[in-house]
Amino acid sequence: MEFDPAALPIPDLGLNCIGCGYSLKGLPSHRCPECGREIDLEQHIPRGDFPAVILDGREVPLSARTNEIMRRAGILFMAAQNPAESIFGMSRTQSINGKLAVERNRYFDAIRWLKHFAATGEMPPEPDTSGSDWKCTACGEENPPTFEVCWNCDTVHNVDF
Repeated sequence: MEFDPAALPIPDLGLNCIGCGYSLKGLPSHRCPECGREIDLEQHIPRGDFPAVILDGREVPLSARTNEIMRRAGILFMAAQNPAESIFGMSRTQSINGKLAVERNRYFDAIRWLKHFAATGEMPPEPDTSGSDWKCTACGEENPPTFEVCWNCDTVHNVDF
C-alpha cells in the first residue's frame, strides 16, 4: 500500500512540526494546531533521489533485516554514502556505517514498513513469484511474476500490507 501524503489523519511516521516540534501523529488536518504552520510532508524527506531514512530522529542502519523488509515491500534501496566517503572514493560496499537510503517517492512507505515491523515483528509478505504475470499500474504492460520492477517503465511492483 503506497503512502498518500494527502490522507488524513496523518499516520504515525515519527514526524514533528518543523516550526514548533509538535507531533504530527493523528492530526486531522495539514495545519499544526500548536503554531498554525501548514504541514507539507515533502519537507520532512531529506534531499536527494535516494535519501537516508530517518526514523524517530535517527538514520536507520542498513542491515540484513532492513534489506529484507525493503525487498519484500518492493522498495528500491541502497546504502547512503556520507560526504567523506564520496570525497575519498570509498564505495558503498566499503562503507563501515551504512545507512538505509530509499527511493524518494517511497520514503514514507519505508518508514511505515519499518514501524510496522518494530511494532508487530511482522515482515511484509514475500513477493509472489509462483503466480501469474502482473500488470504494471503505470504503463499497463504485463510482467512475469519474478520481476519486481516493470521491464517497460521501471515502476516498482507494490506489495500491500
